[in-house]
Amino acid sequence: MLEQQPQERRLVTVLFADFAGFTELADQMDPEELQVLVSGIFEDLAEEAIRHDGTIEKFIGDAIFVVFGAPVAHEDDPQRALRTALAMQRVFADHAARVKKERGVEFGLRIGIHTGMVVAGAVRSVAEYGVMGDTVNIASRLQSVAGPAEIYVTQTTFRLTNREFSFREVGPIELKGKDKPILAYALIGERTDVRPSIDIAAPLVGRWMELSRLDLAYQSARLGRTEVVLIAGEPGIGKSRLASEFIGLATAAEEGSRAADAPRVMRWTFSRVNQRSYAGFIEPILVELSVQPSDPEGITRVGEKLQELGFANPLTIAPTLAQFLHLPGVSEPASDSEEWKRAMYIVVYDVIAALARQHPLLYVLEDLHFADAASLDLLWFLASRASRVPILFLLAQRLGPGAPEPKPSRTNFTQLVLEPLSDEEAARIVEATLDWIPDELRDRIVARAGGNPFFIEESLRSLVESGAAEKDASGEWHLRERPAALEVPATLHAVVASRIDRLPPTARECIQLAAVIGQRFGDRVLREAGGDRIADAVDQLIAADLVLEAAPGERREGRYRFKHAVVQEVAYNTLLVRRRIELHRRVAAAYEAVLGEELKEFYPALAHHYLIGEVPEKAAEYSWKSAQRATAIHAYIEALRFAEQALELYEKIQRIDAAVEALYLIARVRRYRGETDAALSAYERALVLLEARDPKSGEVAILLAHMAELCT
Repeated sequence: MLEQQPQERRLVTVLFADFAGFTELADQMDPEELQVLVSGIFEDLAEEAIRHDGTIEKFIGDAIFVVFGAPVAHEDDPQRALRTALAMQRVFADHAARVKKERGVEFGLRIGIHTGMVVAGAVRSVAEYGVMGDTVNIASRLQSVAGPAEIYVTQTTFRLTNREFSFREVGPIELKGKDKPILAYALIGERTDVRPSIDIAAPLVGRWMELSRLDLAYQSARLGRTEVVLIAGEPGIGKSRLASEFIGLATAAEEGSRAADAPRVMRWTFSRVNQRSYAGFIEPILVELSVQPSDPEGITRVGEKLQELGFANPLTIAPTLAQFLHLPGVSEPASDSEEWKRAMYIVVYDVIAALARQHPLLYVLEDLHFADAASLDLLWFLASRASRVPILFLLAQRLGPGAPEPKPSRTNFTQLVLEPLSDEEAARIVEATLDWIPDELRDRIVARAGGNPFFIEESLRSLVESGAAEKDASGEWHLRERPAALEVPATLHAVVASRIDRLPPTARECIQLAAVIGQRFGDRVLREAGGDRIADAVDQLIAADLVLEAAPGERREGRYRFKHAVVQEVAYNTLLVRRRIELHRRVAAAYEAVLGEELKEFYPALAHHYLIGEVPEKAAEYSWKSAQRATAIHAYIEALRFAEQALELYEKIQRIDAAVEALYLIARVRRYRGETDAALSAYERALVLLEARDPKSGEVAILLAHMAELCT
């Protein structure tokens, strides 16, 4: 007997197998002889169930009842059940052949499989472990309608396994005790390769005016007038889709033209997790210059590329650019003054302008609401300085709290606020994607979408992945079930959550771990934090169209990225708080284990992970390091944010010396920004800490001198 366990709701796959022809065989055989035969068959069937980690619930006459997913769940319980069923049919075939030869009786095995919720645990007065619920009844009744040597599965099991297994649709089947027919599928066998993802990309609808305005701005930029266009809107409203559509049209329009007319595209998507200073410019420039961030000869290659771009004296600006790009072997700036910062900005501008003069430039920055303050500061500097350079800065950000306020200083700025689609436009997306759909279902999708294109697209994808819609011979999608049998998610969150829930368990673990890492994540960190089993499941996330491989210019923070930020947010929010804490700690430790010399680029991410992971000592350490690096490159807002975070943590863990050092940095940065009162306030806080420890120390006297100097 299994150890007693408390009752719980569990998602399981139930397998019922029953002998066909048993009654006829029993009529011909002595009971003792029959018992020996049946026992041998059951032993073979049980061996296959155990080999695939199934739990044998019971033997009932000439039937066997096996559960996958209780008391221990596996990442692939439905698949294990199907592999067990196929193996059972193979071993049973040997027994059936012998019975046919010796007794002349057609002997077969019928199997029914269903996946659903059960109550599992101690369900009897004798405290035996078992499962109960309608899932068991459906599996039992499904096997009763299967033919000899057939394996029938329900639609639920089919949806979970149809990428790995081949099926033949049986059709609706009436089952005893069920008001409605059950859609059943006959299992044929395991696929030799995994079925590819379903392509259900919806057409772009209702954005032609915005595309026209983007094209006008681009044509103006091509003629030498720098333009800035900001696309703003709620999550899922189509900001990235509009930008991608426009980039595709702009680049396609130049096909067949002179090479000099072809636009150059530089692109970056910001992340909420690793807000590295100047992230929106460092990586795109490295890509355009064909320089690897870890190349020990990086500064030499920068000089060569600058010469190719037409700089008369590349060696005079190469060191400054190399410092900005954090290339190895380059010393930190000798000065952290505003004058040096401006000189650095001018060098960056000169490089981007030179690239644009070679080819009209589309500089695309997405998820600007996650941008670091230093990138924003440099962006508006570039936008205000450029005037007669063929550049279109194409920006995309969310509306609402936390979104940065645009600061263009010239009239070449256009803001496009994407409004929700009208019901008519939303209906056109549905009708253009599905060749035929009942008006009622179309109207339900449109009503619940609220004009959000991503919601509509994911609703349609949900229909396809659930098997409710399929392609016909002409390649058109159409529904296969009546609308009453379809369930459309009610909100965007529900659509994404339902897709995540349909992932195999390992892929679900993978997407949760990836969501903890951030909007972009790399294989090394994922593998170190989650192990090979979870890391290998990223291909399933790509196949499910939840995760994409990042463009080469975006891979400094990781090879992969979530298709939409909302997917990452929903996956993250499925985690219990205590589980989040554990995973953030594991991710931070993984960064430290695998990144080596690259680790300094991820100090902000480490501060973030250790902070949420409730490891204040480590969070303080990396917050402080982030503040120091930000100060060195004049990213003063980031420097203050991280220094104040470090200060709070140092005070919490009673690291007084470190807290004082953080306050000194805060005061220094406040002075750089001309905020004298705030600088003095930081010094005063440091004085309180020092005097509490030793009012007569020399450090107190030095600090008082600094304060006196500040007040004069």
